[in-house]
Amino acid sequence: MQRNDKTSQTRELVDQLGRPPITMLDEEIAWHERKKSYRRVAFGILISLIATAAAIVLITNLWLAVLQVDGSSMNPLLQMDEIVFAVRTDNPARGEVVALYYNNRLQIKRVIGIAGDTVNISSDGAVSVNGNRISEPYVAEKSLGTCDIEFPFQVPTGTVFVLGDNRADSMDSRDGRFGPVPREQIVGRIAYRAWPLREAGKVS
Repeated sequence: MQRNDKTSQTRELVDQLGRPPITMLDEEIAWHERKKSYRRVAFGILISLIATAAAIVLITNLWLAVLQVDGSSMNPLLQMDEIVFAVRTDNPARGEVVALYYNNRLQIKRVIGIAGDTVNISSDGAVSVNGNRISEPYVAEKSLGTCDIEFPFQVPTGTVFVLGDNRADSMDSRDGRFGPVPREQIVGRIAYRAWPLREAGKVS
């Protein structure tokens, strides 16, 4: 409304004097400069938002995967419906928690043995790798669980041997239907818990 009033005043003065006064020309120029400045700022914000969105998509596709925990096989470390970040890799190390595909579903398990390792699990659930019993403070209760493979078991080339931390309630490499996991089925290493916020932090 104020802009329209000024425009009307300018027209009246032009009609009276035959030309606009210098002050009104200066105001007109300043108004157009502000208009251009607002457009530049808006355009800059739009470009920044597009670049940020593109970066998020790129990072998600190439470096990070955001996953929701489904099931209880990694209790007590991970609980149902928690949100975690996986750093993409197909070459995890022993002891790392990984996301992998089994029957076209994402599963989260812990790597116990890599290619060439010899894994053994005793009747009381104690796990040994290459003849050395491993410490597993992340396991609440040791159990042989569902197991139909013969031990000691040598991990084939190009695969990893995985177990769930909840040994009594986890389908994993102890079961012949699941077996050792081909590396190409591994999505990444679970690195960080994002939700719930009270539990947010590094996963190990």
